[in-house]
Amino acid sequence: MKYKGKSGAVTIIGENVLPVKVCDIKNGRPKVKRSETEDYYEFILIYSLFHRVKKKYDKKTLKEVK
Repeated sequence: MKYKGKSGAVTIIGENVLPVKVCDIKNGRPKVKRSETEDYYEFILIYSLFHRVKKKYDKKTLKEVK
């Protein structure tokens, strides 16, 4: 897995799967924190003090887990 945050977007690039766009970055927002477990990549997108979004992606398929 490669984590890329250039050109105004955060993208996950895996082997043998299509890249997945996590979010767009506009004017330095959101701030992105990334953590990794055995099965998932977890992203915490911080838009403001009161607005945070958590997204989880399966490591094998790079599909979002709800």
